Amino acid sequence: MASLAFVSGFCAHFWKSLNTALYILNVLYLYNIMVVLTIVAQNNGEIVYFEEPLPKVHFIRLLSCSLYNSWHNLKNEGSAELGDKDAKAKQVSKIPPRHYTLEILGEIIKDLFVKYNYRQIKPETHKPFGQLLIGNLGGTLVTLDRDLVNLLGIRCNLQTITYVKWLTSPTTYFIHCDLLDKTKNFLNGKRSDVLARFDMKGLPYAKVSYDSTPQQVLRDCSTDAHVNSVTVSIKDEHGELFDFIGMPLEFELEIN
Repeated sequence: MASLAFVSGFCAHFWKSLNTALYILNVLYLYNIMVVLTIVAQNNGEIVYFEEPLPKVHFIRLLSCSLYNSWHNLKNEGSAELGDKDAKAKQVSKIPPRHYTLEILGEIIKDLFVKYNYRQIKPETHKPFGQLLIGNLGGTLVTLDRDLVNLLGIRCNLQTITYVKWLTSPTTYFIHCDLLDKTKNFLNGKRSDVLARFDMKGLPYAKVSYDSTPQQVLRDCSTDAHVNSVTVSIKDEHGELFDFIGMPLEFELEIN
């Protein structure tokens, strides 16, 4: 009888301990749920609303991202003027905003004033050195507006020989997320909501993918009791949104 009582007591204690452990596991499961969130957007910086609010989240990391290099390095329409600024008849040509390489821009500059029968602009591209040489051989004044000057990194007037070493365009994609705790996340010593970053690669309009590594850290979140929405955006080093011209963006986030 004593042995039976011992076994019975042991079993009761075992089941009680097991139930307690299961209860703790269930509590941990309820409050530490890992959610994989996939976002497909047409516009950069879209707010995504959840059908049902998520419980308070503690950590987040970017699993993957895909996009198309469809941003503009000439963000505004550029213009160039032929001849003296005081002339009554303005001879002006426009360059539309888009993404330009040195080769494409050289071809456009060559034909800037063909409609005015001025064919003395002779660009040459030196591919091994990534350099554009613009020759204004006619002697007539050619003045570029501020947008073109900033893009080319040159003075506003084309000289007899003008060298363009590179185009001033961004080199890095910064992925921002509004769920991040800025008090625990810093970029260059400043509070930040940058979730990840990666260098630009590939040709204009090519599809580019980013995949996290196992070493990618989970970042602290700062949220209310429940999360109703999330905003993920891609910006340049100056914090300006890239314009992907309606090309699809896709993000995979791990939230827990």
